[in-house]
Amino acid sequence: MATPVSPARERIIVTDLPLFDAAADCPHAPTDDPSWQESSLFVWHDRAAGVGGFWRLGQEPVVSALNSCFGIFTADGQRFRSNVTGVAMAAADRGETHMGWGSQLRVDLDRLHIRADFPDCEASLTFSDFHPRYDYIPLVKGPPMPDGTAHHYEVAGSVTGNVRIGDREIRVEALGYRDRSWGPRSWGTLRSTRWWPAVFGPDLSVHVLNVVTESGHFLKFGYVLRDGRPLAITDSEMLVTLESDALTPRSGTARFTLDNGETMDLSCDRADGVVMHVRGYTAVECIGTARLGDRIGMSNLEVCTNPTGGNRPPVHAIGANLTDGLSRR
Repeated sequence: MATPVSPARERIIVTDLPLFDAAADCPHAPTDDPSWQESSLFVWHDRAAGVGGFWRLGQEPVVSALNSCFGIFTADGQRFRSNVTGVAMAAADRGETHMGWGSQLRVDLDRLHIRADFPDCEASLTFSDFHPRYDYIPLVKGPPMPDGTAHHYEVAGSVTGNVRIGDREIRVEALGYRDRSWGPRSWGTLRSTRWWPAVFGPDLSVHVLNVVTESGHFLKFGYVLRDGRPLAITDSEMLVTLESDALTPRSGTARFTLDNGETMDLSCDRADGVVMHVRGYTAVECIGTARLGDRIGMSNLEVCTNPTGGNRPPVHAIGANLTDGLSRR
């Protein structure tokens, strides 16, 4: 089994894949569709410093509402979480180059800088991309999307800056992952999600996706970016261990096949989890350590298990933070 180990010496751009330019990071003009939304997601883990975090912001400008899930945790059990869904969006929450939620959270998308300002938690973090913004569907060789549907890309990178949780300040030098999407979105279309990015450095990142849709279709996508060159995942099998809460992943494994015939095995362990509840969709962001051959990196295994299509928020979580504000694991 081949295991990529060589570092990338220069940034390679694959010219036969569609790219988004830097302007795509900034907010887009919505249509008049009430389901139109725009989201920005960041996740990161600094294994050496023992700290990790997650933030997904989704804005629905046509209906003037937003959804936000923000969380930070430390290895010794300190946690902070803020989760809101369907709250009013103010005019100042959205501008030419930024998105945010009130005075608490803001991302300046032209420079990928995140600011959090809560009484018990603060953050000032900057994301730096490892590779170009490839259009996701061509990258994974998925089916073409109809005109007018959502646009989407995902990028591995690094996250640097500082956070404060409680009275503790921590310097962050982390591996991370982000995604951007804009267009119509219906939150009731997924019965199961295993969305799994893993980042090992500038030369190697992986994304594996298995979902079951409302219509009963089982979809498998993904890619490996190795030394700047993308390889699509043609088949994958993912196994997730869940706590007794039937909600929180403890670990995950995946075996996947690339379009060049290679087979790889990916695994992860949880450092901590953040529960995200948005518009009836509940998932746990299981953040921790990824392993691929002899490489060690960061992982975010997002798991939603909802075979019956329920939409109420969970009431108990064993291995993930379900409590808003400052808490201990």
